[in-house]
Amino acid sequence: MAPLFFICPKTNQQAPTGIETDPQSLGAAWKATSKVTCPHCGEVHEISVRETYINGVLSDAADQLRHVI
Repeated sequence: MAPLFFICPKTNQQAPTGIETDPQSLGAAWKATSKVTCPHCGEVHEISVRETYINGVLSDAADQLRHVI
C-alpha cells in the first residue's frame, strides 16, 4: 500500500489525501470522489480519484517499460 496524493487547486502543491492504496484499488475506484482537508490551504477539497496519484507509480512503470524495450 502507498499514500495517495493530489495537487491543491489553490497552492498547486502536492498534498496527501490520508488514504493508502495500490494501483489496482485506485483503478477500481476511478469514478469515486473524496473530501480531503488540505494541509496547505486548510480548505476541504472534493477530489475525484481521477485527480489523485500514487507518487512514484508512473516512474516505476516507465522504468519497467525501458527494460522491455
